Amino acid sequence: MSAQGAETPFPTAIDLIRADNALEISWEDGARSRYDGRSLRWACPCAECRGELGSPGRLDQKDELSEDEETLDQVGLIGQYALQITFRSGHGTGLYTFSHLRRLADAPSPG
Repeated sequence: MSAQGAETPFPTAIDLIRADNALEISWEDGARSRYDGRSLRWACPCAECRGELGSPGRLDQKDELSEDEETLDQVGLIGQYALQITFRSGHGTGLYTFSHLRRLADAPSPG
């Protein structure tokens, strides 16, 4: 059983590969996921990026971001449920829950 229960597997390894601007996660169910910095930045779940109280978020008002905003800088574990990902621009308020990361990994690639 995972640390979160049966619905979301827990990571067994989390690797930030700065040279590739990528994050790799190995999950306890044997799956491996690879995320690029750009995709993670556009998937940021924080209130600033997604909006709150009916107001649009910053990402709703942008078509592109700078390289610094899309470049991974640090990754930290938050409890037993999420990662805090910080980008080179300093943005780091989004908590990427393990279930959110699995949904991102399992989503079909755009076209």
